[in-house]
Amino acid sequence: MNNITLELRKQARKLLEDQVVQLVIGYGRGSDPFRVTPVFVRHPDFVDSLIWNPFCINNLAKYLIEYRYLPGKIAVVIKGCDSRAVNRLIQDNQIERDKIVLLGVPCTGILEAEKVAKTTGYQLELERCSEQEEKFTLHTSSGDFSFAAKDSLITKCYSCYNHNPVVFDIMLGPAAKENPAAVKYSEVESLEKLNVKEKSEYWDMYFSRCLRCYACRNVCTACTCQECIFNQAKPAWVDRINNLSNNTSFHLIRAFHVAGRCVDCGECDRVCPVNIPLRHLNQKILKDLQELYDAPIPGADLETGPALGCFVTEDPEEFM
Repeated sequence: MNNITLELRKQARKLLEDQVVQLVIGYGRGSDPFRVTPVFVRHPDFVDSLIWNPFCINNLAKYLIEYRYLPGKIAVVIKGCDSRAVNRLIQDNQIERDKIVLLGVPCTGILEAEKVAKTTGYQLELERCSEQEEKFTLHTSSGDFSFAAKDSLITKCYSCYNHNPVVFDIMLGPAAKENPAAVKYSEVESLEKLNVKEKSEYWDMYFSRCLRCYACRNVCTACTCQECIFNQAKPAWVDRINNLSNNTSFHLIRAFHVAGRCVDCGECDRVCPVNIPLRHLNQKILKDLQELYDAPIPGADLETGPALGCFVTEDPEEFM
């Protein structure tokens, strides 16, 4: 068991025993050794179900919306990318800052479960994880397995903006080293070099396979409308029939709807059952906003509002 897990359980127990919070939202063991699942702890006797390891991928900030009307405070475990979502929820008046206790964890990257399992298999018990000089070592019932960070992380972690939470109340370990030189938009820049026909074919290929399951919308912390337009029958902004035209409309409307508020947590990519690279779509908008308005990544701080929701006299006006 690593030190962060021990400290997490200690802090969660204290918060619940002192009745500072009524609920702790964190990570627990999943269906196989390399997956985790969100867990919701309401009693000190159950804090041992909480864990932290380099497979804790979910952005738990989304659950703050579901529990915002729960009496008392809520504690939630947050990584750097998740913490930006918390700031955005506060800025969008979805939850009050006084309602939440943020348990921050330093994160140097999330391991890709499939890559790890190809080496280890699933027939083992993950006992603990350790990290040394950009190398992760998994200590298991079948021995130790080491993975270099440069070969084993999920894609979004190679262009991480914040290894440490930008906002927290309790930090559960020493701060991780940030990497400001990480390339942020290399994949988007490759797509920008395609001509119009090639871009259309690229997105048509992906949107034609969309199931319209709405998993990308449901997991998104920027999607907080009480009634989503895609659920409305009158007017029906997008036809319910699943085809390329309607699927394209769905994804473009959603991308513009979250423009300036998407925190680039990559959850839409993660949950898509047909592997549509939705993060590329949102990152293109992030890149344009940065170049046009010098806008920081949304949620980086509480003072900077969304680029498309604010106005300064220096804003470009080529379209006027």
